[in-house]
Amino acid sequence: MNSSSFIPAEHLLFTTVEAERKRLLDYCCSSTGKLLTIDLNKVSQCDSAGLAFLIEFKRLARIYNKQGKIKGITNAIFALAEFCGVDQILVEEHQE
Repeated sequence: MNSSSFIPAEHLLFTTVEAERKRLLDYCCSSTGKLLTIDLNKVSQCDSAGLAFLIEFKRLARIYNKQGKIKGITNAIFALAEFCGVDQILVEEHQE
């Protein structure tokens, strides 16, 4: 993780998201800017728990009164979001 973006583990899966959520909370609490960014460029696997993790990121950004930006959403992650019916939460980031 660098000072401007949260970089999650390569695998956002049921078995990894709880540890990643703890890291994400630390990032949200320690960030001083108005923008929280999560960078998915190194994520190679994402299941429904990983998708829930991304939704949680957006929720945490709102709680901390910050803008939450997700970079690097792959077509596979977006297709999973569409299948689960939550694509509207991620559509803005996917179009960039």
